[in-house]
Amino acid sequence: MTIKHEIRTPRGNGETRGVALTPNKAIRYQCLECVGWSAMEVKECTDPHCPLYPFRMGTNPSRKRGQNEPKK
Repeated sequence: MTIKHEIRTPRGNGETRGVALTPNKAIRYQCLECVGWSAMEVKECTDPHCPLYPFRMGTNPSRKRGQNEPKK
């Protein structure tokens, strides 16, 4: 599922561009914008009060490991 959305460009000049984002990509772009477009800073984020903090690395903390694996 993708959602069409306007995001700011990393150039910092106020330009936007249209993109189709999955929920994981939307979270990733928000985190990148928050830390000044540095992927390393997203990984090293230290703000556990941010509602996106647990999801910033593309994981869902409420999903149990192996939940999507087919049953044998």
